[in-house]
Amino acid sequence: MNTDTKEFQPNWGVHPGEILGGILDQRGMKQVELAQRTGLSAKHVNQIIKQTIGISSDVSILLERALNVQASFWNDLDTQYQAFESRRRAEAALGEYGTWASQFDTGTLRLHKIIDAADTTITRAEKILKLFQVATPDAFTQTWLRPSVSFRRSHAFTVSEPNTALWLRLVERSALDVSVQPFNARKLRTVAKSIPTMTTMNVPDGFIAARAALAEAGVALTFVREVPGTRVCAATWWINGDRPAIGVTERHRRHDTFWFNLLHEIGHIVRHPRRTSFLDLEGGDAGDQAEAEANDFAAQTLFPGDSSDSIAQATTHREMIIIAARLGVGVPMVAGRYGNLTKQWKLVGRLRPSISDEEINALETIAQDAAA
Repeated sequence: MNTDTKEFQPNWGVHPGEILGGILDQRGMKQVELAQRTGLSAKHVNQIIKQTIGISSDVSILLERALNVQASFWNDLDTQYQAFESRRRAEAALGEYGTWASQFDTGTLRLHKIIDAADTTITRAEKILKLFQVATPDAFTQTWLRPSVSFRRSHAFTVSEPNTALWLRLVERSALDVSVQPFNARKLRTVAKSIPTMTTMNVPDGFIAARAALAEAGVALTFVREVPGTRVCAATWWINGDRPAIGVTERHRRHDTFWFNLLHEIGHIVRHPRRTSFLDLEGGDAGDQAEAEANDFAAQTLFPGDSSDSIAQATTHREMIIIAARLGVGVPMVAGRYGNLTKQWKLVGRLRPSISDEEINALETIAQDAAA
């Protein structure tokens, strides 16, 4: 009788008991005889044949001696079968995660190549779990919906927490690709003073300059397009507890808003304790002291001294343009400050250009370039 184990190459779904039963049938050997030859009980052998139990390492050695089939064959077969069963059970559980997985914005997931259009519900759920580096939806809740970052609820709007977490994860993943120097708080203060001049550039070019300057101070700057239902403006996120990252969106699509949000986040890093993360949403808690301090930092950096008073007293576009030139900032910054101080937004509408789709696409390309 040929006992070459190559004759019994299993697939992932074959229980070793099925193979053992086949060998016994080929040899005309009863289960009782195998039990006698191995010293196992007849019940133990029958449980293996009936696929109730597997084959342990100890039993594999006994089978090698009794059947001249290598122990490694039985060990590998049992390992493969257990892995197959584990995967089958995991996929069954993933099928129950479909509702959870459907909460995440499909367009964003496809844009960032997390999922494909052809993915099944099970595949989608598994890919999202892997994105967040968690094993279950419950683990996602514990890790991402109850993190050190404060999910500031808006009093005016309801936000999607799953999609907010998705945006944060994309920020974290993107920021990890940015090469930065060790964090230096003193250097960051110096860099912050250089940001106003960058507001005179178009947004993509200014972003490149700001990203490079912040990297020298140890801060990773990245851009991730706003995920629907989040109302996210920006966030300060400490990666691994010691590496600050700033993520910004195109929220409101205005030049002045974009730059103010960036300086607001720098203010969080400069003025607040390390390892404290902030998620800034539209309509957040206006009475929060940390948010007020970050706003003050941004305003003082852009409009030092009594320049805000001069801006509020301006009556023409010409005056605002002159003030912008004197301060060394972009005209949209002065226009936005005027609107914020006086609430007369119509007067400065033409001085506050929108961030175009082309600029948003350029920002995404820059953010995806790890060498930028």
